[in-house]
Amino acid sequence: MARSLSATALSIFASRIFILTISIIFTPILVRLLGPTQYGQYAVILSVYGLISIVMRQGTQESIRKYISERTDLEWQSAVFGYVLRPVVVLGLVVGSGFVFAAWSGLAARVFGDAFTSLFYLLGLYAICRQFRTHILYTLMGLQLESRSELLYIIRKVMFVTLSLTVVYLGHGVEGVLIADIMTNTVVAVIGLGFVSREISLRSAISPADVGLPKRQIFNYAISSVFFFLFLTSLYHVDVLLLQYWTSDEVVGYYKGALAIAEVLWLAPKAVQLSILQRVSMLWNRDEIDAIQRKAQLVTRYVFLFTALLTLGMAVLAADFVPLYLGESFDSAVTPLQLLLPGVLGFAMARPTLAINQARRSLRPLLVATGACSLVNLILNLLLIPTYGMIGAAIATSIGYGSLVVFQSLAARHMGYDPLGGLQVRPTLLTLGATAAVIFPLASGLSSSLIALIVVPPVGAIIYVTAAVATGTVTVTDIENIISSIELIPNRVERRIVLVLDRIPKI
Repeated sequence: MARSLSATALSIFASRIFILTISIIFTPILVRLLGPTQYGQYAVILSVYGLISIVMRQGTQESIRKYISERTDLEWQSAVFGYVLRPVVVLGLVVGSGFVFAAWSGLAARVFGDAFTSLFYLLGLYAICRQFRTHILYTLMGLQLESRSELLYIIRKVMFVTLSLTVVYLGHGVEGVLIADIMTNTVVAVIGLGFVSREISLRSAISPADVGLPKRQIFNYAISSVFFFLFLTSLYHVDVLLLQYWTSDEVVGYYKGALAIAEVLWLAPKAVQLSILQRVSMLWNRDEIDAIQRKAQLVTRYVFLFTALLTLGMAVLAADFVPLYLGESFDSAVTPLQLLLPGVLGFAMARPTLAINQARRSLRPLLVATGACSLVNLILNLLLIPTYGMIGAAIATSIGYGSLVVFQSLAARHMGYDPLGGLQVRPTLLTLGATAAVIFPLASGLSSSLIALIVVPPVGAIIYVTAAVATGTVTVTDIENIISSIELIPNRVERRIVLVLDRIPKI
């Protein structure tokens, strides 16, 4: 059963928080068990696969998610599943065979070293299993069954962590980690296929009925999606690569630390982005522009308000948080982190619009907008990094991130809707100003960083919500609708929350 956007976004957000927490615990243990040499080999293998996977997976996974959600009839969904499955199989086998050939021919050993021969054999099987697992999970997302796909992501993570740590402890090294990943991907794909088979006919997917499937459009959409993700991915890597060229490894390490913290603020906006495409594809197919605009404005406003609170809090607490999280030696990462935050907020605001623009059959406006943003980011980094180093990279990337909301909004207007029309600028600025006026002096007045990190976030959140309701940035009805759609809070608790908020005097 399809769930509301709020409930789905919360489900994805919760699962990604869980997976992130597991990763934070798992990674240092794996590093210690493997040692620096073997962990370096594992990182190289993941990097090789990561580069190729953009071409291998992005087109098909986005196509299945978009087109299977356009209509709800069984024949259409079965036909889409079967049609997209064909390139999934072909690409998986071609890439997997390519990795095996690289191992068999000695190419992997010549390029990376003898230890990589066995790893590339396993990487071939890994690529095939990962391809099928991705197709199945994105099919579930397209069917708006994210509660099941996210459950499978969690199962996969727990199984992988358990198996990989066990086999590495037993002395099987990087090969053991890859085998554990192959096994977990296979198990998750099989379980996921069972979920899919309850919703669509697998027999009809193999021999589909004639439903007028726009095969050429699906093909073009898949190719366009690859270019879209290449442009988008460049935003994450151009600054680091150029900084590596012009500065030292130490400086890059500080900057990567700042980026890692900044990107955590995108967990909730990413959850919304992953939820919304399959919920507006049908609206684009029916040309319901008014409905798209209502959804875009509502979601963009909520994402902005939530992320603005997080970025404000991080700006205030950066000097306290960075040394505790990354270590005292990473004090130099504080300033670039603070400079990145405006761009992080802009990128967060753009994420719902990215998904809505991506849900349209023609991706030309999306490609032009994302390509323009990518070009701005590249030019600014080229101009600023040679002179200003890490600070220049942070400023350039922040502007590049922020330009995404501008370019995507222009693309949206070209398509007929305005995602930023629901922003209430004056009340929002009053809300942010009132919150900043309290938490900045509060954080400065606390002598201990740990106490500041414990006290400031809840105080800031209470002030922010109170100010938002008082200024009319959000209404009590807005909050009530969000709580109701999530369907996790008991009615009694919901009524008490609404009663308390309703007593806040309005400005």
